[in-house]
Amino acid sequence: MVESTKNIKSYVRKAYEKLYTDGVRHDLPIVQGQDLAWALGYDPCFIQAVPEALWARFFPCGNPVPWMTIEGIEEAKILNLGSGVGLDAFFVAFGKRLRNGAVVNVDIAHEALKQGKNFMDAAKAAHGVKAHIFWVQADADTLPFPDAVFEFVVMNGVFNLFERKDLLLQEVFRVLKNHGAFLLADLMRTGPLPPQWGTAIEAWLWCVNGSLEEQELFGILHTTGFEQVEILRRDCEVEPLWREIIRARKSWSPLPYASGSI
Repeated sequence: MVESTKNIKSYVRKAYEKLYTDGVRHDLPIVQGQDLAWALGYDPCFIQAVPEALWARFFPCGNPVPWMTIEGIEEAKILNLGSGVGLDAFFVAFGKRLRNGAVVNVDIAHEALKQGKNFMDAAKAAHGVKAHIFWVQADADTLPFPDAVFEFVVMNGVFNLFERKDLLLQEVFRVLKNHGAFLLADLMRTGPLPPQWGTAIEAWLWCVNGSLEEQELFGILHTTGFEQVEILRRDCEVEPLWREIIRARKSWSPLPYASGSI
């Protein structure tokens, strides 16, 4: 990489802090905001409850909410990692009717968390939702949680912002409970990026430079310890980039003794 990891992380952080302060420009030639939520299949009932100011600060790559389906979801603890203003937490908490469960929104941008919390507090009061929703400012590389506390970790349009994906996935694996699921929605590649795409640091901001080919991602997931890696949805954005939702599980089983070990 031409840019160092430190420079990339600093650039992405500052750029997103500005996006959460100013909002996305409406003159960009891309589907965004509420139109994007409709296209990704979010629940129309909840789309209409979100104020316009938050749609300008909504940067997903997919809709992972339908795949949060386990027995006892009402009690689940969900980590929404790289949450931004937390709209996925809103859709989960209201759509799944979490009662004793919780969604923890984690983002490095304080402005995003502040805006999301203000909306969520008002929405919970208006709709009588009892779900526990928490807001934590932290870096995903060093999460401030003990081991094995979440049934789900969700990253929606955030994974490709990290250059050291191995370190990120180690943290995700650590905080997942045994048999927990990691849901990843982001851009994947079917082949190399055109040379002109991968040279500008701005391409990191839009999840292009940090995109992987599927087999490369699967290899890192398996090396980290994840099992049952599967593609849940694939939609072509523009070749060679595809919007994908991928699920990987942390399945616990005793490790066999290595040869020569006691």
